[in-house]
Amino acid sequence: MARVQRLRRQHGLLTAQERTGGWRHWREPYLLALALSWPLFLGLLALVYLAINLLFALLYRLDPGGLAGTVGGRASFAEAFFFSVQTLGSIGYGALHPVGLVTNLLVTAESLVGLLFIALSTGLAFARFSRSSARIRFSALAVVHPWDGTPTLSFRLANERGNHILEARVRAYLAEDEISAEGHRMRRLRPLPLERDQGIAFLLIWTAQHRIDASSPLHGLGPDELLARNAELVVAFSGIDETIERPVHSRSSWPVQRIGFGLCFVDMVETEGDSHRIDWSAFDRTRRCPLAPPRPDPGA
Repeated sequence: MARVQRLRRQHGLLTAQERTGGWRHWREPYLLALALSWPLFLGLLALVYLAINLLFALLYRLDPGGLAGTVGGRASFAEAFFFSVQTLGSIGYGALHPVGLVTNLLVTAESLVGLLFIALSTGLAFARFSRSSARIRFSALAVVHPWDGTPTLSFRLANERGNHILEARVRAYLAEDEISAEGHRMRRLRPLPLERDQGIAFLLIWTAQHRIDASSPLHGLGPDELLARNAELVVAFSGIDETIERPVHSRSSWPVQRIGFGLCFVDMVETEGDSHRIDWSAFDRTRRCPLAPPRPDPGA
């Protein structure tokens, strides 16, 4: 069957979504278990647990006299189900116990299934708990404003955990559609060099800046030109969490509609005498900063 994908834009990023009949994520159950949210993951475990017990309850019912200690001498479905629960969890209250070869073989098989189920579910839960993640907050807008007489693209990052992220690095790209002279269409990622793209440690706030000079892919492009190219700013963050000593990653993007030309960020640092404090409510605030004409090139 041919694989068909549909692209959908979410938060500025193009993500692939499969149509009915195409490749499904369930073909890789380990990735599916890690990608699901916690409520869905726990719900899926509960469904599998219930399905196993229902299956073995039906198998126990094939030999109604195979369980001793039942109320009527023949195991009802409820008794078979709860006996399966006790067997799968190695509880064994002793009121019900298997008799006969068939039922004992079923108990043996269910004990093995229970061991495998507990081992797999424990491993998946541990993998989800131990997976490192970066709580990086990106500014709602990226802005373009003058800086030392040169138009500059800026955006903010914040470390919401407040611990140190070592060897932090930020990379920025301009994603745009490109059509060749022959009419071939391609999505290009053009690197946007930052004034400071890495740091020894990242604790609170980082304002990343890219100068829009003659070498910049953004040089001479305004909102209308960028919109015609279906452009967006794509940013990737990486570093090592000092607490768990594991790499962390995060990403974000800003389509043209979320790039504010002629805006700049409001200062978050407030000074009161000799003390300073950070106003986190100003993280996304901007103010007008009209773009000045570019400085003349001394060598021209």
